[in-house]
Amino acid sequence: MSENDENKTNDLIKIKIGHLIKFAHNFQGIEVHVLVSGKFIKMNYGNEQFVDILKKLQEKKLEEVYINQVDCKRIMAEIQQVISSKSATDQNKMQSSENSLEIMKAFVTQMGVTKEAIDILNTINKNTLGVLQHSQNLMDWIKRFKTQCSDEFLKSILTSYLCCRIIDQFPWSSTSIKEKSCLASVLCDINLSKEDFAALKDYEENGTQISDKLKQHPLEIIKILSARKDIVSSETIVIIEQHHERPDGSGFPYGIQGPRFNQLSTIFIVSQQFINQLVKCNFDYQQRKTILETVYEVYRGKNFDKAISALVTVVNN
Repeated sequence: MSENDENKTNDLIKIKIGHLIKFAHNFQGIEVHVLVSGKFIKMNYGNEQFVDILKKLQEKKLEEVYINQVDCKRIMAEIQQVISSKSATDQNKMQSSENSLEIMKAFVTQMGVTKEAIDILNTINKNTLGVLQHSQNLMDWIKRFKTQCSDEFLKSILTSYLCCRIIDQFPWSSTSIKEKSCLASVLCDINLSKEDFAALKDYEENGTQISDKLKQHPLEIIKILSARKDIVSSETIVIIEQHHERPDGSGFPYGIQGPRFNQLSTIFIVSQQFINQLVKCNFDYQQRKTILETVYEVYRGKNFDKAISALVTVVNN
């Protein structure tokens, strides 16, 4: 790749074609580039429609294109408008929220975190939790949406929901604290691919080895977020830093133990682990006692016991 192309890379953001197509009617006409033989080529629309061009690229087995950073801001503004719609159905809210999160993953990991990005992520949380909280029965809600959302998106939503319920068991509960925990849920694995998620699942369920790079992924996210501590709270950052740790020191990236855990982190971790186990048993809520025993066996200890006690209260109510 030439020096000019390397400079061009710094101005362009890589994004999956499928994500652009899902929102195409909102921002068609943006400048799209493809990378061919090490060189960036700007697409010429001619008489063709934006979506038609993208679909033809997909047919040629091309999965990603590049867009200008200035267009990213336009896209974020359009996304915020779409997901803020009060007239959308629950199904549309869930679909647009998941699609929006996928686009924001690309923007945050390549451009860093911005106020606009955080606003969108908070709206995603508000939308999904609102849909869930208005449901009369949690398991009915899961049955309704588990085939319409990816496993990782569903886990994120349910972890946020369970976190909020557990936090409410503590006297210091507040809307602000719950929002910080929910933000951690959508940001904690924002730099992972489908392959990474599969490797983590295998690690959690079967104890298989994972790469050092994957073990360091919380620190990569923290590096991105720490540059904007004015818009991302220290509580959110600590949760992300610790969300793969275990009280016996066998977690990562640091292998910390007992008293070094933040209380919010312990709540997030036990919530995430309960949801992981619930997914593993195909959402059979009748197995919640066994799931609680599994979580307690691995995560009992100082600072975790209060979180697990609150988890038991919530799950059994």
